Amino acid sequence: MKKLITSLLILSLITLAVGCSSAAKTKTETAATAKKKLTAIRVGILPTEDALPISVAEQKGLFKDKGLDVKVTVFKSAQERDAALQAKQIDGFMGDLVAAAALYQAGTKISVVDVLLGSKPSEGRFGILSAPKSSIRTVADLKGVPIATSSNTITEYVIDQLLAENGFSDSDIKKIEIKAIQVRLEALTNGQAQAAALPDPLLSFAEQQGNHLIIDDSKGRNLSQTILLFRKDYLDKNKEAIKNMLAAINEGVELINKDPNAYRELLVETAKLPKPIEDSYKINTYPKVQVPTKADVDSVLNWMVKKNIIKPGLKYNDLVNQEVQPASVGS
Repeated sequence: MKKLITSLLILSLITLAVGCSSAAKTKTETAATAKKKLTAIRVGILPTEDALPISVAEQKGLFKDKGLDVKVTVFKSAQERDAALQAKQIDGFMGDLVAAAALYQAGTKISVVDVLLGSKPSEGRFGILSAPKSSIRTVADLKGVPIATSSNTITEYVIDQLLAENGFSDSDIKKIEIKAIQVRLEALTNGQAQAAALPDPLLSFAEQQGNHLIIDDSKGRNLSQTILLFRKDYLDKNKEAIKNMLAAINEGVELINKDPNAYRELLVETAKLPKPIEDSYKINTYPKVQVPTKADVDSVLNWMVKKNIIKPGLKYNDLVNQEVQPASVGS
């Protein structure tokens, strides 16, 4: 009898062990299957405030909730970012319409799918400042004054548009080349440049350092947009994944706009905010996912043709894809 009880006990333990092993195996397989189903998207960003919705979506796990494995690479310069896209080391990037059009005409077919910041003039600022000891105080004072900028970029586009709208002819507008934005800021603050064009948050920091804001693009015609684009060959094969990524970005936008200061620490990290303005910098209201308007794109393309950056013929529909807009947009 004792032997029978012992045998039954051993049999029960074996059955329990097999059951546990089977359950663990099933759990492991389920996890592995779920991980396998995540769609990989590689995105390049620059350390600017425009990328905050992407950073929030990444931090909150919103991409993974939608079956995505989004790898975000932070580049130090637009040149490095563009080269990575052309080499197919990334699938898409955060940039601007000038960069998008230049890449397209150079042979890298891309599709713009979203405006991350700049759906209206009050979102994100570009501005022209004069040096602390300069006597330049009005837009008219900028006639014939070399303005530090980077040529063939969205910054130069904004300079030309702002000054043309204030009655400047092409011959009235002078520029000097200082590509690196930090060097440009230092040259302005040190008085080596009389005037310079900068985007926020460096624009706000430059004001805090004693430079004089002469004009910015926060009112009037909408001039600058930060966009999200993908290589066309990647987008054509991954439309559903990109649509899901945009839906996650939309959720990130809602979180930021509901409580901006909850994401200040992340903004400081993402945009590398200078320490003196970490606590005071006003966080933008970010737009829901949307494509740029035809008027905004056409204005940039016309300027690029006039500057001989691109040849005539590139159209809005060549650059902008509206097929991957998430269903919640406009609802």
